[in-house]
Amino acid sequence: MATVTDPVLVVAAIDFGSHGSGYAFSFRYEFAANPTNVNTPYWSSESGGNITYKAPSSILLNSKKKFVAFGHDAEDQYSTICENNEQNSWYYLKEFKMKLYEAVVLGKDIRDDFKIEEMNGKKVSAKRVFRLAIEFLKKHLLDQFKKRNLGVNNDLVKWVITVPAIWNDACKQFMRQAAEGAGIAGDKFCIVYEPEAASIYMRLIPVDKFIGENQTTILRSFDPGRKVIVVDAGGGTVDISAQEVLPDGHLKIIHKICGGSWGGEWVNQEYRKLLKKLLGGDVFMKFKQTQGLDYNEMMRQFETAKKAFKLNENSVISTRFPANLAELLESKTDSGISNIIENSRFNGKLKVKRDKLFIDRELFQSFYSESISMTIKEIKDILKHDRCRDVSAVMLVGGFSECPMLQKAVKEALELEVFIPVEGGLSVLKGAVIYGHDSSIVSSRVCNYTYGVSISLPFKEGEHRREKYYRWDNEEWCKHIFHVCFVEGQDVHVGDIGMIQVNNTFESEDSKSKRKEPFTVEIYISDDKKPMYVTDQGCKLLAKIHIDPPNGIWPVYAFGWVELEIAGTEMIGTYVNAETKDRISTRFEFLPTGYKTLKGERERMRAMD
Repeated sequence: MATVTDPVLVVAAIDFGSHGSGYAFSFRYEFAANPTNVNTPYWSSESGGNITYKAPSSILLNSKKKFVAFGHDAEDQYSTICENNEQNSWYYLKEFKMKLYEAVVLGKDIRDDFKIEEMNGKKVSAKRVFRLAIEFLKKHLLDQFKKRNLGVNNDLVKWVITVPAIWNDACKQFMRQAAEGAGIAGDKFCIVYEPEAASIYMRLIPVDKFIGENQTTILRSFDPGRKVIVVDAGGGTVDISAQEVLPDGHLKIIHKICGGSWGGEWVNQEYRKLLKKLLGGDVFMKFKQTQGLDYNEMMRQFETAKKAFKLNENSVISTRFPANLAELLESKTDSGISNIIENSRFNGKLKVKRDKLFIDRELFQSFYSESISMTIKEIKDILKHDRCRDVSAVMLVGGFSECPMLQKAVKEALELEVFIPVEGGLSVLKGAVIYGHDSSIVSSRVCNYTYGVSISLPFKEGEHRREKYYRWDNEEWCKHIFHVCFVEGQDVHVGDIGMIQVNNTFESEDSKSKRKEPFTVEIYISDDKKPMYVTDQGCKLLAKIHIDPPNGIWPVYAFGWVELEIAGTEMIGTYVNAETKDRISTRFEFLPTGYKTLKGERERMRAMD
């Protein structure tokens, strides 16, 4: 296996989950000896509780929006703040990762920044929150190195951040900018897709680290030539990636990435919707904003019940129903919770006794139905593709994959071996570290769209539309031609380049005034393999590439090209002067587009509390 060529001693990966976040790392010598030897710190609360490999995705800022605490410390401090009824002077955010995805799905422009709401409804810069979270995890690792006198500073670390594979380019650019704002240099940073990271790690570990009915089948799933579907079911999203193991052990992605926003949090949202219908939205939101400590504990206990629920058991399902929620309800409605249940459509399905809410098994099961059905539909659609008909197994990873309901439903719906790694959540972190050492491990990916640029060609009467005609420097041109760089469904490898001619002349008086302005190349996407114009139906403007004039001014005859290069999970652009062969780095500006939503997904996002 290849080792890194970067001048780094350590590769560290950061994984932001909807519910938990953490990091892992390994030194170059550790990777050379055993790639799976990846170090992961453990987290615990000072107030006690379990030790975990991820800290809660919670961050606390003071009234001036300065960083105070992250993870368990943020939760503990916020609990004290709530007890003192001082929460309006603080900013407390949980599960903020999904806010970025929600913003894109809802069509918000995130190029510069956008606002997200904290627990009590106050707004704060999203980029600030992500930057501070990255800064905390980065500092936590570097402090460990300092305490051990290892002589490792930030300049000797390469950083990897994991993201859902369904995130578009605008989301990835946002994360890159947040990382750079946290002091991570652009050339010491890369992004890896979560389901790919999971496979990278799992193909290297012993078979006894899997849970499955047939360990021989599991072991053979990562043999060269085998194909496997990886379902990364996290708290916020479900990512589904179809992969083939190549003869050299590298991975080839054989289908476009699929998935959506129906992870474990979708089930939680169904439960919150029930509470809103039962109690009234105003009571529920009042409780959430004024009793943050009890609200968090209530949802934490539901999360435990959700992951433990099994269809074939007859045990009673119960979760916490805080006494102060019952008191708030009675003060607003002059009616107790038991009376309200009796007069609702949930009569006979819900029961409150002291601070416990008992839920009918059939009703509880309904919380999962939409999330599970969409996951299974996506897997079945992938299996219909010619490349995926011979997939031999499905691997479930991510926090939501620990849910017996999801495991059982996927196994029953598919005639394939389904297996779950032990500590599947760690597989993403550890795989991300391995990817940072050797990004060539993912040999190729599949284009989700046809990528191209808007160019002008000499106008041809009868071939080009008349409305596309214009004149420049006394010549006749046709604008908005879709010049294809990469085709939808095409296999692309790291280093593949699409060439874009960028020629301009500045002879006329009108054009001379623009010699100091940057060139702008527009990148478009389309579902069509051969679009004619960038204005055709289904074409969308994905990004703008800005090219600054060399030495501040373009020559009168500016001839060159842009190399649009596949750089792992991202694209980079370089302008090349045709005469001098000088190379100039370009600036990408990704627009809020390029994400397909399933029916009802945007409406669901708008309803999220």
